[in-house]
Amino acid sequence: MITLSLRLVVATLLLVIGVAAFIIALGYDFGTAFQMGPGYFPVVLSGLLVLLAFSEIISSLLHPEANPVEWRPMLAILAAIAGFAVAMLLFGMVPAFFVVVGLAALSEKRYGWLPALVLASVTCLAAYLLFSRFLGMSMPLFQWGL
Repeated sequence: MITLSLRLVVATLLLVIGVAAFIIALGYDFGTAFQMGPGYFPVVLSGLLVLLAFSEIISSLLHPEANPVEWRPMLAILAAIAGFAVAMLLFGMVPAFFVVVGLAALSEKRYGWLPALVLASVTCLAAYLLFSRFLGMSMPLFQWGL
């Protein structure tokens, strides 16, 4: 009987991400080792990720651990990443940081709304200063739709 362990789930997720990145990177010019194209680095890194994830899958199947998967934190963090991407695209940077911190706060049962609100506010200010002021990137603070 195969036990569904956290190592197996995470390694499988990394394998899927690595394969997807490898397929996407194949669309770029690869180049050579002396004249690297834009696809060289992503292909090599995603290939390494696939190999490492595959070895971890084999290891977790050969040596299963007794710790069960805790789905709440995993799903909350995945939802936070997806929520950030959607909110950044549709609503801008400030709402996106509130979404990501709010959804990530759901991963911990004892985490309250006040610390999440403070963390989201500080993160918004830090991101604004870093990206807009220091790096000069034009990221909309607030927007509506595409």
